[in-house]
Parts: sequence; C-alpha cells; structure tokens
Amino acid sequence: MQIVIPEKAYVKHYRKLLYSDFDIHLLYGGRDSGKSHFIAQKLIYDCLRLPYFRCMLIKKTYNSIKESQWQTIKDIVEAWGFESLFTFNVSPLTIECINGNRFLSRGCEDPQRIKSTKDPSHAWYEEGNQLTMEDFITVTTTLRTEKTQIQQWFSFNPECDGDYEDFWIHKVFFKDCEGKETFEGEWRLKEDATYKYIVYHSQYKVNPHCSPQRSVFLEQLSDISPYYYQVYTLGKWGRKQNKSPFCYAFNRDKHIGDVVHNPMQETYISFDFNRDPICCSVFQYYDDTIFGVETIKLSSSNIYELCEELKLRYPNTTFIITGDASGRSASALAKDDLNYYQVIKRELELAQLQIKVPSINPQLKQNQVLVNAILARHKVVLDRYKCKSLIYDMENVRVLPDGTIEKRDRNDPAQQSDALDTFRYYLNTFHSIFLRL
Repeated sequence: MQIVIPEKAYVKHYRKLLYSDFDIHLLYGGRDSGKSHFIAQKLIYDCLRLPYFRCMLIKKTYNSIKESQWQTIKDIVEAWGFESLFTFNVSPLTIECINGNRFLSRGCEDPQRIKSTKDPSHAWYEEGNQLTMEDFITVTTTLRTEKTQIQQWFSFNPECDGDYEDFWIHKVFFKDCEGKETFEGEWRLKEDATYKYIVYHSQYKVNPHCSPQRSVFLEQLSDISPYYYQVYTLGKWGRKQNKSPFCYAFNRDKHIGDVVHNPMQETYISFDFNRDPICCSVFQYYDDTIFGVETIKLSSSNIYELCEELKLRYPNTTFIITGDASGRSASALAKDDLNYYQVIKRELELAQLQIKVPSINPQLKQNQVLVNAILARHKVVLDRYKCKSLIYDMENVRVLPDGTIEKRDRNDPAQQSDALDTFRYYLNTFHSIFLRL
C-alpha cells in the first residue's frame, strides 16, 4: 500500500524540518504557532515510512499525555484517513502502527520506567520547559538503537520559574546565541556523545490555521501583561512580573553592570544564616557608589566552608563583617560552643572592631523604605554574573499585605530571599543614615 502525504498538509514554516538530520530539535515560541501539531505530523510520517520506529511520548506526568500528544496524534491520523493503519490503546497508553512501529507514553515521575524502555529511537517532549535537566538526561541516555537515526523533538513556550538565563534549556542550548531566534549548534554530553541540534522559533503569525479571534486575543495581551505578550504572543524568553515586589525601585538597566573587586578598598561581607543554603554577599563602597561584587551560596549551613571560600576568593583582603543579628545568639552555635560570628572572627583572623553586627535585625517596613530609597536615589551596581542570586531576589521577592516578606515555602526560590537579606543587613548597618539626610 502506497501512502502519500502531500506537502501542503504541513504548515509551510515547518516544512524544512521534514527531512531534518539533526539529533535534537527544539521548537519553541508563542501560543497557536502549530509547533506541537507539526511534530505530531512529522512523527506519524516517520512511523509510517521508517523500517524501525519506537517513539517515547514524554511529559512531566504520565496522566497528562493522553489529552496532549496521544490525542493530537489520534486527531491527525483520523483527519488524514489513516484509522485502519493505527491502533490507539488506553491501557497502557500506546499507539501501534500496522507495520510494527509504536508510540509509548512515559511520565518523568517514573524515571525507572523510562530507563527500562527497550531500544527507543525517538522522543517527543511536550511542554519541555516543565522538565528538569535530570529528566532530559534520563531520556537521552535511554535512547539507543542502531536500526535508525535517533531523534528528539521538543515543543515548549519560553517560560520558566526564576531567571530564564539560569534555566537549563537556555543554558544548554541558547546561551551562546543571544539575540538569535532560529539557529543551529552542538551539545556535548560526554567525550563520545555530541549532538547536533536546531532551535526553531515560531509564533501564531506563521500558522494559517490560527483563527482571527485567537490572533486578536494574543495581540491584546500587550495591554494585559507585557510578560504574557513577550512569551505567549511573540514567543520570546521573558521574566515574570512581581506584582508586589519588596524592591519596587530595582531597575535592571540602572542597577546591573560589570563589577571588579578593588583590593585597595574596604570589603564588606554581609551574612545570612540558614540551614540550606548559608549565604553571604560581598560589597564595596567608594566613588559614592555601592558595588555588589558577589553573592555566595553554599548548599549546606557550614560556616567553616563559607569562610574558606572567602579566603580563597579574596586573599590578603581586609574584611568588615555584618549580617543577620541572630548569628550572635546561643541558638546559633556552629561548633566548639562558638556562635557564627565568633567562628567568622576566628576563621578570617579578624579584630573585634571588624565585626559590625547590630543587636537586632531591622524592622521590615522601615528597612524596605531604606532599600528602595537607596535604589532610587543612590548609585548601586550589582555584578551581572556573580550577583545573580541577589538580582533574582530583587526581582522576585514579594511582600505580603501585612508588610512581611513571603517566606512560607522554602522550596520556592522566590520565597527564600537569602541574598536580599544580605543586602538589607548591609544597608541597615552602613547606610541607614541615608534616610536622615
């Protein structure tokens, strides 16, 4: 039986990918661009024409696959009149082709089931931005067959929690191609595993099947939310807006730059003590400018390790110490019956005059006024790379209606505020007079 799928069945924007020999394809962009529909079409085509094809349909959760990839493939098969060539099974959630090729559903909550899949040749990650690097590595290292070329397909909108520049998809595939929307590259997993990939951008305007009503709605997002317009309409990476920011005067254009530590100037270290992570920030103040040199976070609460890091990174430096007042208390004992600041004094070989820690932490409402007054009226520059944690907190830490910082969920990076706390303590100790000027 000869099967012919006319080229016009595919949206013109994607046709160049029909015979692609790339190992990894990342189709990203806005809503209603037809990227998932095309991937489903392409995989159906490959399933019919290749002598060997075993494709894993991947999503974050197994239960969500049926209403997305599985159903999309079923709809296209029926639209093309190929029902007699495929069997759609619900339990287990599979699709079987008359030629012996198959689609298998796999959720990332069960990595062992992914690993035990026998000789898969293809993978389609739907909503790939919801997956972790670990999920991706698990699938990539499971794909193994010599019967055909292994290929992986991603479909996703360019959004993530936190700063997209720190998100694994952006770091692995986008970081060296800033400003480009569609481009090619190579990714090396290990010495003998190099993958050719293509990043392919789209938005609703490339899809002739996008209805006029949807087009109008997507354009109206510019009046509703600049972030949603950037991500869902234009299909570009964007940063989520914080509707109740602690640092409402923070401005990326004004406050982010390149900072080099000046060994001729005093170096201020501000500490915040948590079980995970322990954190400190390095500041300098000269030429009427506050410089954020670096924020250091350790995935443990080991103050000894943090002090060792400071000595390695800033040798022969005169430190002045401030930070969380609770580090003085008896409940903050590190070991040897020493509190955090006693350990810092000993490990960094400091004089008592170099420890400048107030007896109590600043009141949040008053401290928020100080932080934003300085951001608005004083020159502050944070290093764009070494202060990423602090910049993230500046943009994402939220204030609750009662004036407190939202910290109910330590698993949410936006509710940790460890780096912001170091900035607050530093300003309270050394710049609180600014409000009285």
